[in-house]
Amino acid sequence: MTLSDKEHLILDAAMSCFSELGYKGTTIERVAKRAHVGKPTVYQLFESKLDLFESLVTRVLQEMKAEAENAYTTTASVEENKQAMIDAIVNHQQQHLFILQITQETQTLKLQEMSELRIRIEQHIVEYIKNLLETRLELEKRSPVVPVEVTAFLLFKTYIALISEWPLIGQPLDLKTISQAMLKLL
Repeated sequence: MTLSDKEHLILDAAMSCFSELGYKGTTIERVAKRAHVGKPTVYQLFESKLDLFESLVTRVLQEMKAEAENAYTTTASVEENKQAMIDAIVNHQQQHLFILQITQETQTLKLQEMSELRIRIEQHIVEYIKNLLETRLELEKRSPVVPVEVTAFLLFKTYIALISEWPLIGQPLDLKTISQAMLKLL
């Protein structure tokens, strides 16, 4: 088994552990056991639990980006591309909800390094959405009044609110409804 295969196994095991046990309840030992590797193997690839979590978040974001990029086609209209790209992002709702839940858990634990990670993640996502809006959907040419980064931020925060906060006051929304709500912002 290659190091890359082991890393994939460890990240899958980490996703399972973090989802089931939260950040506080997850240990490197539990992840190693679930991945069927030794603890030293985990530490060979990841410096700490925080590094492991950050790598897991990076993987989720890379998957989301790849799907959004693959959704864009030069032959489609701007409206069709908007729909396809939003759908690609929304399809990762469960993984995003998991990341959000972990970062919220760590806020209550007052873990400074996790707060910094959450801010970096949010900045990264907003910047990515901004780039999609500028390069793929040419939003700055069609809507010069509101800065593109503000629209990107609103899309991101709307998405987060719809998957994590709306279910507290209403029935959880299906992916199509979430997608349609986000498209209204564009």
